[in-house]
Amino acid sequence: MWVIVLLVFSRVLAFASTAPLIGHKSIPALIKISFSMLLTLIILPNLQVPEVYPKDYQFIYLIVINVAVGLFIGWVAHLVLEIGRTAGEMLDMQMGLNAATIFDPGTQTQSTIIGRFFDMLTLTLFVSIGGMEKIIEGFYKSFNAFPIIIYELNINFDKLLKATTDVIAIGFLIVSPIVITILAVDLILGLMSRAAPQINAFQVSFSIKPCIGIILLIMLLPALFQILASLFSNPNRFF
Repeated sequence: MWVIVLLVFSRVLAFASTAPLIGHKSIPALIKISFSMLLTLIILPNLQVPEVYPKDYQFIYLIVINVAVGLFIGWVAHLVLEIGRTAGEMLDMQMGLNAATIFDPGTQTQSTIIGRFFDMLTLTLFVSIGGMEKIIEGFYKSFNAFPIIIYELNINFDKLLKATTDVIAIGFLIVSPIVITILAVDLILGLMSRAAPQINAFQVSFSIKPCIGIILLIMLLPALFQILASLFSNPNRFF
């Protein structure tokens, strides 16, 4: 029985290290381990106990397989939240704010200002609509698709690649009205520069584009809330 407990715990712990919210690097390791132990105790009674238990090197191999499955499921679930970060970084690039970066302790990387704002916005909406519960439910169902004792993984990489491209496409569609407006401003400034060469359109754009982008973002925030909430209401649609 302890063999099954360790196999389940290894998958749950790997999932908790990469899943949205609980997998954030700012969450202490003790909380992740406690969460994994609690989730393991909840899942164990509902699993079918195998007739033959693995021994010796097979047990180590199954530990590695279950860790890989947990990491994979957590990473795929985290792709849903990357929609907000992708949309924000696209907007920062068009507004000229991509040079102003801040350190993100969650990803241990440099993040843009609007990208960080969208990241926190999507995480808040994700939690408020019960997205974490849906992710845990999907993880529980993974034990049917990938049993505890499994010696070969069959992963649809084409579907995974499509999910990654969907994140970029959806992120662009979310901020497309603001991006198109800023592109129109660039066109107008270019025409002004041609008509009056003494006007430094490049210098003027650094003042105009961020102001227009922020004003449009504030105006479109209510609509963005509804769009993101509808997207996160069923995360499995992307996968």
